[in-house]
Amino acid sequence: MSLRADWRTIDTDLLVIGGGVAGSMAAIPALEAGLDVVVCEKGRVLDNCGSVGCGVDHYLTVMESGPEWDTPEFLLRHLPQLTDGIVDMAVASRVIHEMPRILRKIEGMGVDFKDPRTGDYSRHRSFGLPGAYHINFDGTDFKRKIGKHVRAGKATVLMRTMAVQLLVEENRAYGALAFNFRTGEWIAIRAKAVALTAGDVNRLSENASGLAFDSWHFPYNTGDAQAMAFRAGAALTNMEFTEATLTPKGFSAQGLNAVVSMGAYFLNKHGERFMFRYDEKGENARRAVLADAVINEYLLGNGPIYLDCRHLPEEELDHMEETLQVDRYTLPAFYRQKGVSFRTDLIEVSISELSIRRSGVYFRGSGLAVDTTGETSVEGLFAAGDCASVSGGIAGAAVLGHIAGEGAVVRMRATYGARPDIDWADAERIRAEAEAALGRAGGMPWKAFEGTIRRTVSDYVGVRRSERGLRLALETLAALAVKEGELAASDLHGLMRVQESRNIRLNTEIMATAALARTETRTRSAHRRVDHPEPDNENWRKFVLVEKGPDGRPSVRAIDAGRPLADSFARRSQSQTEGSLPYAAGL
Repeated sequence: MSLRADWRTIDTDLLVIGGGVAGSMAAIPALEAGLDVVVCEKGRVLDNCGSVGCGVDHYLTVMESGPEWDTPEFLLRHLPQLTDGIVDMAVASRVIHEMPRILRKIEGMGVDFKDPRTGDYSRHRSFGLPGAYHINFDGTDFKRKIGKHVRAGKATVLMRTMAVQLLVEENRAYGALAFNFRTGEWIAIRAKAVALTAGDVNRLSENASGLAFDSWHFPYNTGDAQAMAFRAGAALTNMEFTEATLTPKGFSAQGLNAVVSMGAYFLNKHGERFMFRYDEKGENARRAVLADAVINEYLLGNGPIYLDCRHLPEEELDHMEETLQVDRYTLPAFYRQKGVSFRTDLIEVSISELSIRRSGVYFRGSGLAVDTTGETSVEGLFAAGDCASVSGGIAGAAVLGHIAGEGAVVRMRATYGARPDIDWADAERIRAEAEAALGRAGGMPWKAFEGTIRRTVSDYVGVRRSERGLRLALETLAALAVKEGELAASDLHGLMRVQESRNIRLNTEIMATAALARTETRTRSAHRRVDHPEPDNENWRKFVLVEKGPDGRPSVRAIDAGRPLADSFARRSQSQTEGSLPYAAGL
């Protein structure tokens, strides 16, 4: 193990932190505009990194194919109900209107969304949506096609590289500090604009298997973007909302969308199909409703809970068998080892671990507050995907990523003057603090540190919350903040894990702070306060914004959810950026 004493410096136009779908799509407009792009990514290969690096089996989009339901206007009319009134309608409108264009663009990269059996799109209705917006398809090579497009555009890709600190001067982002956790090289990157696309926050709570990396969503998404942005002064929102799903017990896997859209049932131990007691849509209710219903059934003593696919037609079962392994290719092996088949057996399910992301609904994200161009409250800092305030699965990441890339191009063309100089004394301080964990004798292992976070979340900040529990959680998290200086790493890979652990802790503190502030219940299991069990639309139809306070701790304020989040931004030249985009003026 060695750390290089010198710094590598890079000057570029756009720096993208996170090379998944959102990051790759953000890079593309800048590359098409002839600009220099650097992508900073923790993974090994751009084509296979991110949450769907191994594939995806569904994609949500409006297609404007003829029926009224397949239009942006129809979906937008239902959005307040789908999101319980907490949604930035301006940004969501931009995303939904752009969906058909971005679908065509991705198809132009070689992604085939059509069902080979019919030669047409296999579209299904699920999760409370008012139409069959989900395309079910074999997306094994989805990310590979997009990553190849970015590489063909000659982007500079820094793999196995973790961004640690954003560079910000006078509320303007101009780059980041990062290190390669294979070589030990530290890199200072100056940029005219920065796009944060590093995903949601995982490894947050305990799950049925007890294995932190056996997570429904990508376990290497650890809130890096949210943590860096918070430290840099950006506003975060909806961080109180968590998301869980239903998974085969003991194996956190994707696939709920596919099974409910094809007509699967959920049964309790009495054989009762119970979902209609919780929502008139039954198994087609929103994900947050499905999860909350299962939690409640367990609390009523009606567990175990089972998935029942036995009544489905053979052709549907064949299609499920082909596509369910796209997201998690080891799922068939899990079923074989358990000696069960969804064709003939009931499959026991459980609640997954929690993530800080879009709270079981579409178009409301948890993360950096953004405007209709994807720009945050910090000038020149953009965000997209599951680290942004409007999200919608892979489609949302693709669309808002592309919007953010276009917005960054406009911002760069509107920003004049040289990039600020790097404060090398401050850079060396940040580097020294990070490297101090290497070889620290008697230090605290990152696994133990994270384990305490997960137990705290599961006990006090999980699917049932109270003021007392949240305050106890914040006390524990504050004590853990002090222990960050004791974290130890035995090698460079461990040093990266230490940084992830610090980010998870900070995001958890932000989540608990926001959850304490929202004294109501909203969106079922996403934020259920047992001491405030009902929604309070009169006082809490609001966004909770979290920013770094004068003491460095999370500070909370709220704004009316009927206003765009951008109304809370104080950055300069905001109107210039938004007005430069042809669609924004129409919002």
